[in-house]
Amino acid sequence: MTSPSDSPTTDEKARALKERIYASFTGLSILAALTAAGHATASSALISVAVGIIGISAAGFLAEVVAHQVAHKAFPNGRELRTMGAIALGALGSAAPPLILLALAAFGVVATDTALSISMGLYAATLVVIILLAAARSGLRPLQQLISAAMLVGLAGLVVAVLLLAHLQ
Repeated sequence: MTSPSDSPTTDEKARALKERIYASFTGLSILAALTAAGHATASSALISVAVGIIGISAAGFLAEVVAHQVAHKAFPNGRELRTMGAIALGALGSAAPPLILLALAAFGVVATDTALSISMGLYAATLVVIILLAAARSGLRPLQQLISAAMLVGLAGLVVAVLLLAHLQ
């Protein structure tokens, strides 16, 4: 059983959502680049996404430790390190469905193009869900939530468009 002090704080939940956004954009941009370049193999996509997500999760963990040291002038204690690790692992977990699809494609169970398309859709859906959760939990009035969600989805779409344009060159 967990005690109330063991349950995540609002700040920890926000940090975890932020890491999932980073991981989702990383995975989406890797897959967009591989798709735009053409001739991606399932195994190369699998390795690229795995390395990219591990890298962004490790960078997020390191950034949390460094930020803590700067803000608190001390190395994080055991509980804080566990929280930071859990947040980083949560970001890794967001890659599980695409990695499973790409592994299935590597074994010939699913076509590579299908796995790439579905994986990009999963990352995009993850971003939309996070945006909708953020708007719903913002405390804004319903119309403001709608405007906020629309703006954030629009910004996310702009980021995806820029990523795709950059990789089509």
